[in-house]
Amino acid sequence: MTLMKLQLQNLILIDVDLRGRVKSGLKTFSILEFREPAKLIEIVKKRFISLGGVIFEGYSVSSICTYENAAVLLLAEGKILSSHLIIDAMGNFSPVVKQIRSGRKPDGVCLVVGSCARGFKDNSTSDVIYSSSSVKKVGDSEVQLFWEAFPAGSGPLDRTTYMFTYIDPQAGSPKLEELLERYWDLMPEYQGVTLDNLEIQRVIYGIFPTYRDSPLPAAFNRILQFGDASGIQSPVSFGGFGSLTRHLGRLSTGVYEAVRGDFVDSYSLSLLNPYMPNLSASWLFQRAMSAKQQSDVSPDFINELLYVNFQCMQKLGDPVLRPFLQDVIKFGPLAKTLGLVMLNKPQIIPSIFKQVGIPVLVDWSGHFFMLGYYTLLSTFADPVIRSLLNAFPPRMKYEWNRYLEAWKYGSGLDYKL
Repeated sequence: MTLMKLQLQNLILIDVDLRGRVKSGLKTFSILEFREPAKLIEIVKKRFISLGGVIFEGYSVSSICTYENAAVLLLAEGKILSSHLIIDAMGNFSPVVKQIRSGRKPDGVCLVVGSCARGFKDNSTSDVIYSSSSVKKVGDSEVQLFWEAFPAGSGPLDRTTYMFTYIDPQAGSPKLEELLERYWDLMPEYQGVTLDNLEIQRVIYGIFPTYRDSPLPAAFNRILQFGDASGIQSPVSFGGFGSLTRHLGRLSTGVYEAVRGDFVDSYSLSLLNPYMPNLSASWLFQRAMSAKQQSDVSPDFINELLYVNFQCMQKLGDPVLRPFLQDVIKFGPLAKTLGLVMLNKPQIIPSIFKQVGIPVLVDWSGHFFMLGYYTLLSTFADPVIRSLLNAFPPRMKYEWNRYLEAWKYGSGLDYKL
């Protein structure tokens, strides 16, 4: 079956045949600082090649065909490559994903602009999320602007600053160019600097589409979506390698078991990208942080909501605050935060209903229930089933390993303080 035609600048085929390689490879990732991605890529490249990997740089793929015993890639340069499993790590705009989603419009988009600049004398602090203004007009749209800033690894005076916003993609949404113009206007005030005193190292911008039906199940045999292509990232995060690190151990083990056992049909591969209620529950936060174009709530509502939420989480301590800041939603901390918000500021509840809408809240309630259900399963059912795994036949063992992982990661119980 011919799946598609696509273009790639860099094609990497990975064939993992030793479990030890996967495990030792993960140790490399865990000790790196991601502020210098070029070093990370070079280390991974050297290790990959040392283990027998081959990298085809500058090649493009014209088509992918899947067969009963292999997946075959036809390169535009005339080469033919066969593989037991193809890992699609081409990100949000993967041509394979476009085919699977049939060009459907994203349910939400995070727009990001920023820069890395030299000349910040006060460069010892970081902002995870910062907002200093109410809803603003950018282009023809109303948006709530957020900031992130941190020291860069390229020098003591170098600093990276991002400005980002969440939008409902529709006609009239702000363009990146318009957002970047506003960034240059507002960033000096945010950081207490003047542009004349800064040496711009690079400009950063990006579009991060998100879909409510994520992670994306495998649609074809022998092809697995990985990273941003799978939709594994939270709707409120930027995606990228950072959002994948939490899942690296689970995915590397799962891919190894799938290849070893020849469990590369679409159903078996879909178990590696399962439904995760904590990921789906995050949709409420993105919707609450997205400014509506014709809103009947106060322009300060989003800031007020964030303020009361963070105030409550801070009162509840690190076990509640730290997972949230690292994009991990857990049932207990979430329930405690919601309860404290309703006690401390009940008058904000009607505005929440107006901002996100009844259908979204009803949908979210289902995911919140499943978050609690997965927490119970992972806490009480997991130990019982895990003790029986070695008695299961190979395919059944593979599938139950994936179910147990889905319960654990889908409830956030993989997170450790």
